Amino acid sequence: MTRTQLYLPEQVHRQLNRLADEKSLSMAGVIRDFIEQGLKKIQIADSSGKATLREVVGLQLQGGDNNYHQSL
Repeated sequence: MTRTQLYLPEQVHRQLNRLADEKSLSMAGVIRDFIEQGLKKIQIADSSGKATLREVVGLQLQGGDNNYHQSL
């Protein structure tokens, strides 16, 4: 693990402390869980089209309608 410091608003700090107490975890553990969950959501909600492009490339399509370009 890498040690990282950050500044939190007082209210967020209090909420994290309370949540850590409720779950019998350290505040650092609660923050790590939140970050991991957030990163997973970002990966799932990837709207860049990269995943779709990888799927299309994986299809290895061949052939097609040779007359398509002539009709344009």
